[in-house]
This record gives sequence, C-alpha cells and structure tokens, in this order.
Amino acid sequence: MTTNPRKTTPDPPTNTSFKGRPNSRHRASIRILLSEGSSLSARQTITALGESGYHLDVCDPNPLCISRFSRFIRHHYRCPAVGTDPLGYLAFVLDHLSQQRYDVLLPVHEQAFLFARVQDQLPSDVGVALAPFDAFVQVQGKVAFARMMERLCLPQPPTRIVRSRAELEAMDRFPCYLKTDYSTAGRGVWRVTDGSERARAVFELEQQGLLDGTRELVVQEEAAGRLCQAQAVFAHGTLLAAHCTQTRGVSVGGGHAARMSVDHSQVADHLATLGQVLRWHGPLALDYLFNEGTSSPTYIECNPRLVEPMNATLSGVNLADLTVRVALREQGRASETIRGHFGIRSHSLLAILLGIADHGGSRRELLRTIRENLQGRGIFAQSREDLTPVRMDPPSLIPLGMVTGQLLLNPRTAHHISTGAVNSYSLTAAAVETITSLDGK
Repeated sequence: MTTNPRKTTPDPPTNTSFKGRPNSRHRASIRILLSEGSSLSARQTITALGESGYHLDVCDPNPLCISRFSRFIRHHYRCPAVGTDPLGYLAFVLDHLSQQRYDVLLPVHEQAFLFARVQDQLPSDVGVALAPFDAFVQVQGKVAFARMMERLCLPQPPTRIVRSRAELEAMDRFPCYLKTDYSTAGRGVWRVTDGSERARAVFELEQQGLLDGTRELVVQEEAAGRLCQAQAVFAHGTLLAAHCTQTRGVSVGGGHAARMSVDHSQVADHLATLGQVLRWHGPLALDYLFNEGTSSPTYIECNPRLVEPMNATLSGVNLADLTVRVALREQGRASETIRGHFGIRSHSLLAILLGIADHGGSRRELLRTIRENLQGRGIFAQSREDLTPVRMDPPSLIPLGMVTGQLLLNPRTAHHISTGAVNSYSLTAAAVETITSLDGK
C-alpha cells in the first residue's frame, strides 16, 4: 500500500489542460437536474458537484431516497419509476424540463439509455452528455458488450452466448458465471460451481421466462485477477479523463464498497480505443479483473454512465464536474488525458455494512465494523468516506443512521433495503424493450 502517494506521483492535471471555458459561467447559476436519487452513484455525484456550488435538483420515485438527505439538494421531485413505467417517467421529466429552467440534465444511472433514445425530444437549451443511441445499444446489454469486446480483440473471459436450456445443461466447465442480458447491482448474475448450482440457475431462468429460445444469455468462465473498475469521460470519441480503482470491499450484489486508485495505463488505452470506435460522448465505466502476475486486464461488464465518482474526485479527477462541462460544451480540447493520484483509498460505511449483513454477518460483526470505522482501522485505515460524508454534509447522517439501525435490529433486512433502492432506478428487460421500440434520434 502506498502510504503517501503525493510523494511518488505527480500532481494531477488541472482544468488548465483544457483550452475551453471551464470558468466562463458562475457555477451557482447553473441548474442541474439529476435523473434519480436512490443509487450510490447519484449520492456520490451530489457530493462531487455540491462543493462547486451548482444548483442541484433530483427526481426520484422514493420521497425518502438517499440523495434527499443532502444540504446540496435544493428540490426533490417525485416521479414514476423508470424500470416499471419508462413512458410515465419520460413524460414526467419532459414536462418538468418544460416548466422549470435547467442548464443540464444529468443521467446518473440507467436512465441514460432512455434519454439517449429520445435525445431529439429533450429541450434544445438543456445540455446533456450522451452518446448516440446506436452506441448505447452496443454496450448496454451484456450480450452486446461481449460481442463488442470480441470484435475489438479486447480481453474478456472465455465467453459463450446461449439461448436454450439444452445449451446451458451442456455447460461443464466450472466455475463460471451465467448472466442475463440486462441486470443491475448483481441481479441476474449466477456464479455456478457445479451441476446442482447450474440446475438451480436454469430453474430460476425458466421461471422468469428467459429460456424460451428468444433471449440470449452470457456464460463466462471464471478469470483470475482482482476486481477493478475503470471510469472515463469522453467528448465525441476523445478520451478526456480516465480513473482506475481496485476494489477493497464489496456490498450487496458485488458493488464496490471500498476502493483504491491504481495506475493501469493499459486500461486507459483500451478505454480510448472503445470510445473512439463508439464515438462515445459522456461518461462510461468498465468492470474488469486485473491479473497482477501478468499486469493484464480481463473485461467483464460495461456501465455506459457515470458510476460512483467520489474516489476519482478525491484523487484529483472530478468526473462528475467534467461530465457537466461536456454537457455545457465547455470542455474544450484536451491536450492529454487527465489522470489523478494513485493509492487514494475511499469507502462507504453504509455499503460495507449492507454487504456484511447480506453475506450472513452477525450483529457482532456489524458492531465491530462500526468500531473499526470510528477508530480508522482495518478497511477504513487511511481511507475517506465517499458516500455519506457527515462532516461536510451533515444530513447524510440520517440515511446512514436509519440503515445501520435496521441492520442491527435484523441483519437479514439488507437484501430488502438494497432491492428497494435498486427498483427505483434500474431498467428491467421489459423496460429496455419499451425504450428500444420508441421513435428516437
């Protein structure tokens, strides 16, 4: 572990890397509407943007969503859930944008897929950093992403695309991962280690109607390496900034509950290639396994959106702010890709507690983790809180306290808490089909 990364790495590039007008508008006058407020990405984005003075509003179906509890949020607007009512959600947002003045619409989760489909319906005076819809289609689903990696000859685990029960029952290389085309927060992903686990997964898929021969699924062999994530922002295919983190702790569904920034320059090169081919515009993230023995990545998933940007912000690369500048067309031309400090550690106490409880942890283990957080030991050593920064944003203590209390009363509520949040912002397969069928640009 690097205990003092500032002595061994250069200062990150500042906004002077751009020849545009990053300071040409007073940030307090810029009004931003966040597309949802229940995800960890939304909450971290609020922190990343809040201290810059932006006017931040959020719409979400949950009146008590985690983003509601921030001193940086001016207004919360209750809306339909995009996963169950994408057309109602779209109608709400379009009507709201016509009634209120906003400079930027900021999709902070899978709503980006919807807005990319209907870019021509968005008000012309509202900035948004979105790639064309045909680019989204190539990476939004796990099947399409696997095929994209194959076309670009970028590394991924040995992969098969299957449609039927017979094809799944012919699988005999374990362990492997079985993935539905569309899923969020680890839902729709099974780790299969033997024939009995394969049979259980097949049964669940049949119950969901996903083995009727019309839908494709991804089967990938397990690859070696440590779980990492690469986050980036592009402008019309040009990579503006890249940030890589190594996962130090996981939450429900395998989420990145604790991170450390790392120097994986080859991953940045691969990001540049992907973005150029897709002519990507806006934020994008890749999950990958990094084999330290061979110094090589293996890509397993793509998230075509802004993902939990606070470790990058703490490392000197504010991806959320850069996304806003791209939406406002203020980013100019990058002289070089922005990279930040390496060895910067961050964590989310709330996500870590949820992960412990979801994996069968006891009250004693939860209390021990809370004590280690207060003492700055274990996973919290030399690490900064990235989700509920209570000292900077006191209202964030409310959801942290509420969730902690629920888990201490009954650790088994972790899955219920997580599922409730995910349902507020995730896209279902049916929602994806509805969005794809829309007339759009």
